[in-house]
Amino acid sequence: MKRQLLLFAIYACFAALAQAQIEGSCMAQGGRAALDKLFEQELSFPAVALEAGFKGEVVIASSLAPDGSVKSIKVAKSLSLECDQEALRLARLLLWRPGTAGEMCSSSEIFLAIPFEPGKYKRWLKDRLPRTGERFGLPADTSLAVLSPKQLDAQVAPLIPGGMAGLPAYIGKEMRYPNEAMRYSLEGTVKAEFVVEPTGSISNMHVLQSVGGGCTDEALRLLYRIPWQPALKDGERVRSVLQVPIRFDLPKQRE
Repeated sequence: MKRQLLLFAIYACFAALAQAQIEGSCMAQGGRAALDKLFEQELSFPAVALEAGFKGEVVIASSLAPDGSVKSIKVAKSLSLECDQEALRLARLLLWRPGTAGEMCSSSEIFLAIPFEPGKYKRWLKDRLPRTGERFGLPADTSLAVLSPKQLDAQVAPLIPGGMAGLPAYIGKEMRYPNEAMRYSLEGTVKAEFVVEPTGSISNMHVLQSVGGGCTDEALRLLYRIPWQPALKDGERVRSVLQVPIRFDLPKQRE
């Protein structure tokens, strides 16, 4: 009996340690950089709030399940009804993941501040890529589901000459090979994954495979500069995930 109690106590101790090891904080996929880009590309400042001169931030509180899915979401700090609704929309676009590999998301609330600054918003509008084409005239799916390429009727495509087939040539033309990578003769492939929204903007950008010397930053810069047309499913524009590899080969020296 004593031996059984001892074994039970040891098991309980290890179970508690395991729980402590796997429960951790969660972060938005892609981190702060992806969040800033989401606001820059996707935020729509409500016209009534813009005309009224509203300025500030809306704070959203999200409660997550262990796998990072959102259990509940609410406004923790309000700015205006219209701004609150837009902040909730943006927050629902985020994908969450544990901050450390092997962990699970904590049950504690996560707070996200979404800025509504008229001056910054007007600059964002000037820098946004054009969103034109037949697909943008179709209705948008509102389920927030992120579909894989196999689930789609029409794939995501970059709005560049040649579409997806023209992507290597486009990237080769637009690439600025980082000085540091050239100095240390660094080559390799950066692989990034992101969601193309029904609006054609990119969200949840994160790196699956990186290369040093500034190559990873350059790859992300290139991807954000490309105008995208969204995927289609059942006649609607949908959210879809896409992986893109970008190869960095040192420029060949002339003989």
